[in-house]
Amino acid sequence: MDLLQHLEELAVGVNRSEQEQEPTADDLIRWNSLFGYSSSETLNIIASLRANINVHRLSDEHWDMIKALKESEGYDRESYEHQLQLWSTNPSRPSRIQASSGTFSYIFKLGGPFADIGSLQHLVGVSSAEARVGYGDDGRAVFARVDGITKRVIEEWLESQSPPVTYRPTFIRLSQSPKDLSDVSSHPTIGIDSSLPQHRMRDLDQSFSPRQTEYPVWYFFYGTLTDPDTLQKCISISYLPNLIPALIKGGRLRSWRRKYKALVDGPADAEVDGYAYRVESSDHEDSLRFRETQAYEVVRCHISLNVEGVKEAIQGLTFRFRNPDELDVD
Repeated sequence: MDLLQHLEELAVGVNRSEQEQEPTADDLIRWNSLFGYSSSETLNIIASLRANINVHRLSDEHWDMIKALKESEGYDRESYEHQLQLWSTNPSRPSRIQASSGTFSYIFKLGGPFADIGSLQHLVGVSSAEARVGYGDDGRAVFARVDGITKRVIEEWLESQSPPVTYRPTFIRLSQSPKDLSDVSSHPTIGIDSSLPQHRMRDLDQSFSPRQTEYPVWYFFYGTLTDPDTLQKCISISYLPNLIPALIKGGRLRSWRRKYKALVDGPADAEVDGYAYRVESSDHEDSLRFRETQAYEVVRCHISLNVEGVKEAIQGLTFRFRNPDELDVD
């Protein structure tokens, strides 16, 4: 997404937030029916969404195309935007309409009305798409890599066209650890309930690190990635990586499928020993996230390095297991 487009989306969010009225009784009934929220929960969630100008907003053009369909399913614009957010952050949450989770990544071959990334962004009004070039029996081809929300938007745009569009892309799901680091709070951080007020932004000068696209970035490893040979092969480098003894607090290790280590939230003073490594690029990080799959998620952590007996505290990232109910019994 270029800077101008990002600023335009922020302006749309601010403008809508200023125009929106207090939730009505119909809103409370709608949100209870769709999500099972109580009236107080609905009021708090709507207030939080309206205060967050970075939340995903549908363009006016896209909402106009799907408005009739979504209203027939019980949504208004704001509740459907919230549904998209739920699909992005909590794929296991039940909903009336099943859809692909935003935590998944997909690729599809560009074609039909989507001849290139530019036409995809223009026609559908999405920005979270990346181009990838591939080669096969038919020669060179361009693929788009999108998240689950963008996949849903593309499908709904195609369904809404009149006359119908015969082109139907085939989406291939990529199993990758989700990474969604907040700019306005410490969410997500191992061992911390980052929804609490003390973990949110208190003034405009405050920032939270690491940021979503910050590189190089330190990672804390606790399982098979602590083996230099394994890590070298994973990120495809020509040298053995420099792993530094380290520990983090706020987590604990459990077992998954009797063979994998799984980091979960633990008491604030609980320590986990492992190694830290400085990941140099998004390509290297992508390789790590594909290796860990969507069973894990990227979260922030406070790392204590041990460099030849000298302790150093840094901010970093690690992989947290997403579904503790699937873990082996201790």
